[in-house]
Amino acid sequence: MSQAPIRNFILFLLILTSQFSSFAQESNSIFRHYKEFEKADSNKLFLRFENFNFVKNNEYSGEFTNGATWIGYLATPKLVYYPSSKIRIEAGIHLQKYSGRESFTNTEAAYSINFQASQKSNLILGNLKQDRNHMLSEPMFEPERFFTDQAESGIQWLYKAKRLQFDTWINWEQFILEEDPFQERFTFGISSKYQLNNPSSQNNLSIPVQIIFTHRGGEIDTSDDSVQTIGNFSSGFNFTRKVENSKITSWSFQTLVYYFSDNSSEKDYIFDKGHAFYPQISASTKHSNFTLGYWNAYHFASSKGSELFQCVSYSTPGNYEDRREMTTLKYQYERKINKGIHLGGKLDFYYDLKNSAESYATAIYLRINGDFFLKKIKWN
Repeated sequence: MSQAPIRNFILFLLILTSQFSSFAQESNSIFRHYKEFEKADSNKLFLRFENFNFVKNNEYSGEFTNGATWIGYLATPKLVYYPSSKIRIEAGIHLQKYSGRESFTNTEAAYSINFQASQKSNLILGNLKQDRNHMLSEPMFEPERFFTDQAESGIQWLYKAKRLQFDTWINWEQFILEEDPFQERFTFGISSKYQLNNPSSQNNLSIPVQIIFTHRGGEIDTSDDSVQTIGNFSSGFNFTRKVENSKITSWSFQTLVYYFSDNSSEKDYIFDKGHAFYPQISASTKHSNFTLGYWNAYHFASSKGSELFQCVSYSTPGNYEDRREMTTLKYQYERKINKGIHLGGKLDFYYDLKNSAESYATAIYLRINGDFFLKKIKWN
């Protein structure tokens, strides 16, 4: 890669920094659609519109993944009804469209039931809450899946207390019937964070835990493919300090360790176990966030994670490296344009230390969420 794109990237970063007072204190904050449960809306019917426009350009070099440009939108118009103070029903259509394609890439029904079991606990059946990609880190879950994959559907349990946040789900990606010629596929995940001290403290120390299992198999299909089960695990600690009377609202240091295991009957990967280490330091302002990180991985792979972080090559099948070392620099911003309308973007820079290869990605997103009250309907 020539030096010109790198200079342009840095210049673009500086321009954005000067134009936008800063935001994103949490990873993937732009990926948010799910409406929180409102008990006060019992017996009310709403028309809800969710829209997500995206432009993302990946300029990737090296032999591990190919670059790509994504441009298009997601749109989900739906009806939302609260038959009681504990149940919410949503029904509509989920549309996925890439610019330059004559037809929709994906069109599917959107349907879910949210049962608020308690003030702290929610059970969701149908389409799942995917906000912020379940708070999963990039090596565990590729952020682009928010607008490239089908909407998640299955079962999900959410729990949020003063110190503990918990999200566990099953995304059933491929259902099979008797003698189908293909296998069932699903993903099981857990994403949690436990606050060790008082959350209102100026200094916060927490322990994040991330687990993903992907499975491919089944007993009633006629496929000859082998059974596959891939596990990825991550945990560590996060220290965040809030800053008062400053443009910098907080800074944080996070260190996560990762583990990979291929438990398939026939191994799909060149190696069946691996691990990685990813310390990051970040600073946030009102609208943006800078993060600097160092990635060190040995025989690491991930069935849902970003291909840039893996030791196996996706652009050159069969190629791999025992160890990967990479530095990462990320800038994220978001601005509220109007109620329910947010403009955001990301700049990501990756430098492969072993192969002296630079990769970067630029993105702009526009998110629109709107609720329109229709009428009150009493559930009999």
